[in-house]
Amino acid sequence: MIASYRSGRKKPVIDTNFTNRAEFQSQWSLQSDDRGDLQSCRQPRNVVATPTGLELRTLDAVKCHAKWSTGFATSKSKQSYGFFEASIKVADIDGLNNAFWLVSEDAFEIDIAEVHFPNDLHMTLHNWVTTAGTGVGFDSKFSGDLSKGFHDYGVLWTPTDIVFEVDGEPVAAIATHGAIKKPVDIRFSTALAFFAGKIPDKPAGHAMVVRSLRVYPL
Repeated sequence: MIASYRSGRKKPVIDTNFTNRAEFQSQWSLQSDDRGDLQSCRQPRNVVATPTGLELRTLDAVKCHAKWSTGFATSKSKQSYGFFEASIKVADIDGLNNAFWLVSEDAFEIDIAEVHFPNDLHMTLHNWVTTAGTGVGFDSKFSGDLSKGFHDYGVLWTPTDIVFEVDGEPVAAIATHGAIKKPVDIRFSTALAFFAGKIPDKPAGHAMVVRSLRVYPL
């Protein structure tokens, strides 16, 4: 099924390379937060549509608790079951969580990719119905440096299963048994955090880049 979506024979409901700034602003919301558990706040100025894709930049902070700021964008539209895939080049620094994720209206979070330099990938399903939440996921180490180029990270989401893929290859799966029923929004974010590794002395100037996003209905 993943191969059939990636073949280009099916028509996506979302197909963007983020180079049109006006289109991006009309379809996405830029988020702000200043969380004490992160070593960066997130500000709208850090998310920029450019001729080479969407950049989530790490910058020196302005008016927040941390020294640095990062980026966070959420789609205004919501989608149901289908195949979601983005082509991403993660930042080439330790300590940055490079994230592509979905959040449903019924409090489920599908972390398609949380990538930590140079080659660590986390894929997780969270249920935030309760304050504490529950979750299950996978941690995969890849050969080479994932920041050296673009890689495709995706998920096939059906009423019964979630299948995670990297560059077209399935790498993990979770049986949901119909638990997730509501549509999801799409999110890209970065954050400096100790769980992502040792934060360098000068992380500003590094960015996660999203070259494309494709979403296909089931």
